[in-house]
Amino acid sequence: MPTTLTQEEPFEGRTSTELALGCFAIGTLFFILFLTLQDTSFIFIIGFIFIVVATILNAIMLHHLLYHFYILPQQRKYIGQKILILLSNIPIAFLYFNILKALQLL
Repeated sequence: MPTTLTQEEPFEGRTSTELALGCFAIGTLFFILFLTLQDTSFIFIIGFIFIVVATILNAIMLHHLLYHFYILPQQRKYIGQKILILLSNIPIAFLYFNILKALQLL
């Protein structure tokens, strides 16, 4: 009889939380550097590349979490929390963008 993930071990979503926190930390670092440095062209280019890579990685992780949310109904609350943690970077990014726009740095 084949064993399934639901009977053997719980879904481990630690990687998604680490990705979300890592992207938040790196994004905040770029935001602070952009605010404090005089020549921001290099930070702007590297930050844009980071945003593209982070968006791709977060989209892959979101797809992974949504898949497991669907196939593991008994763990939906836990996986739903991981999805919310992952998606919490979106309003933070908009906040940073609006601050830079309000300060007329973009």
